[in-house]
Amino acid sequence: MAVLATAGMGEGPADEDRPAADPTERFELASAVRDRFVFPGEGESPSGTTTTTTLKVAPTTTTTAPPPPPPPPPEPEPEPEPEEAEVAVERVPGADIVCPVAGGVDFVDSWGAARSGGRSHQGTDMMADYGTPTVAPVSGTLEQHSSSAGGLAWYVHGDDGNTYYGAHLSSYENQGAGWVEAGTVIGYVGDSGNAAGTPHLHFEYHPGGGSAVNPYSLVVAAC
Repeated sequence: MAVLATAGMGEGPADEDRPAADPTERFELASAVRDRFVFPGEGESPSGTTTTTTLKVAPTTTTTAPPPPPPPPPEPEPEPEPEEAEVAVERVPGADIVCPVAGGVDFVDSWGAARSGGRSHQGTDMMADYGTPTVAPVSGTLEQHSSSAGGLAWYVHGDDGNTYYGAHLSSYENQGAGWVEAGTVIGYVGDSGNAAGTPHLHFEYHPGGGSAVNPYSLVVAAC
């Protein structure tokens, strides 16, 4: 640093004979000297080695959690099972039996009418729509069987000691039930056997389990 302090100065003969130094020259000299030195803190370490510091900044990543899945839709409620149609069967006051056809029915007194093969009619033909329920006319033991003439048929051996017969059914109900209560559905009107094309219930009444007698008065009172 002495160079900077003594530049342009020195001992020896007086400087009166020397022209005065130009200030611009002094500035350039000082700048040249300065450029030859590197001071600490100006880009170099005191040892003369240039130090470069690199700061690595990790990139900022913003992670957004995915939205929760929507709740599952509610399970549909099970549909109620269809209820079986109830058959309203009532015994007519004063009647000895329940009407064996539980629905619209028409009939006439056809007892003794001529039938094929020289036979005579042994019951009352109760005309009704195909599939109309037929019911036990009294409480008793139920038997169901078929034959070529009567088709699908039922017997009710009544607790009153009489037997009741119904024929030409389309199907049975309460098969194997054994004892049934009066008004229980035991079959459906059809045209099986020798009644093809004419759905009806052929109904017979056998007092004491014997031979058939005309049931017309019973069904008139009950239906």
